[in-house]
Amino acid sequence: MKKLKSLIKDYKKRIIRNKRSAIVFLLIFSFFVFLRFYQMEERNIFGWDQVDYAWAAKNIIVDHKFPLMGTQAKLNSGIFIGPLYYYYIALFYFITDLDPIASGIAAGFTGIITFFIIFFVTKNIFSRGAAFIAVFLYTVSYAAISADRVEWPVNFIFPLSLLIFYSLYKIVIGKVKYILLLVLLVGFSFSTHFTAVFYPFIILLSLPLFPRTRETFKYVVYSIPIFFIVFSPILINLFHDNGFLGKSSTSYVNTYYHGLHLRRVFQLTKDAFIQFEHLLFFPQLKYLGLVGLPLFGLVYLKGKLNRNRILFVYLSALWFLVPWFIFSLYSGEISDYYFLISRPIVVLILSYFIYRLMIHPLASVKAIAIIVLIGYLVVNFNEFLKVKRGNLSGYREHVLIKINNKEKIKFKQGAPESYIYYIYKERHEK
Repeated sequence: MKKLKSLIKDYKKRIIRNKRSAIVFLLIFSFFVFLRFYQMEERNIFGWDQVDYAWAAKNIIVDHKFPLMGTQAKLNSGIFIGPLYYYYIALFYFITDLDPIASGIAAGFTGIITFFIIFFVTKNIFSRGAAFIAVFLYTVSYAAISADRVEWPVNFIFPLSLLIFYSLYKIVIGKVKYILLLVLLVGFSFSTHFTAVFYPFIILLSLPLFPRTRETFKYVVYSIPIFFIVFSPILINLFHDNGFLGKSSTSYVNTYYHGLHLRRVFQLTKDAFIQFEHLLFFPQLKYLGLVGLPLFGLVYLKGKLNRNRILFVYLSALWFLVPWFIFSLYSGEISDYYFLISRPIVVLILSYFIYRLMIHPLASVKAIAIIVLIGYLVVNFNEFLKVKRGNLSGYREHVLIKINNKEKIKFKQGAPESYIYYIYKERHEK
């Protein structure tokens, strides 16, 4: 009888705990939705890239032209990403009847996907408490808000990077069925950005850690058809027209490859860890990224030294080191977002540190963690309120004035007015 009462009591505690967790989750998620969807027309960018995706969606929906090639990965490079993003964005333009507001909705929806992936992965790697902190940081970070409000395939770098990291981690700790997911995700990543090229190198450096079993070989064989399915558009384009795209891509790589030079490696040190600076927000903390990864490794392994944790730290390091050294071989222009694949690892590291402070037995340490989170929220939210970068509403108003004055707007590539004029005037006249 006492045992039964104890079980009932534990069950009630679990229900109460789950209810509290659900309430916290819903509060954070509601705030996330607000920060991503509030004033979309006034705040979301609708520029050259977004117009290009709008026309691509129109070609699919209206003209029934189904591309096998995506956008050019880098101007005049001859390197193209896969076409999957075109089909993704076409879903939203179909729902909105080609209205450009689809751009903001798609960007926000991509952010929602990322939100749930962060919670799922952090919860499974660390704990539910760390997962709440991870999604909180991602929700209120002005860098994350700004990124989520720009509709382009780059937004998928974060969730795909995190899932690839999670899949690879699962494989090296013995869950080899994740090989199928890994191949699928890497294939999708080549429809987001050319920095997906980092993943084959990361996987290559992780291969010695794969379990050497028959089951591993079995899943590698199973993954072969998945590989050819997800990579088929890219492979077709590489060998189409006597391999013109493949030759131009090779030519571009040969032009900008300059070999390994230590000076270049040192020059890119700050860039390699720049995602710490972006997420921490405060410029005074920009050098924290240089010590953030090794400090995490020391603290994480000190907590419990075992094989799984060592592998986790090793993979985390690869997510920073591989982009760093590959770009050190490249002499072309480099942008901050080229290092976006490491942002998920930064979120994991920060959430782990803060959660450790939150569960510390000393009340003063917990108070410091809470104050830091509140301060982070206030500073980032204040930045969100004062910065407005969008222009869709302005473009829409300008085009409607032109139409009322019976003025025609000619087509111009990348011009928002051209596309808006099409949906308001030319489309209805056909």
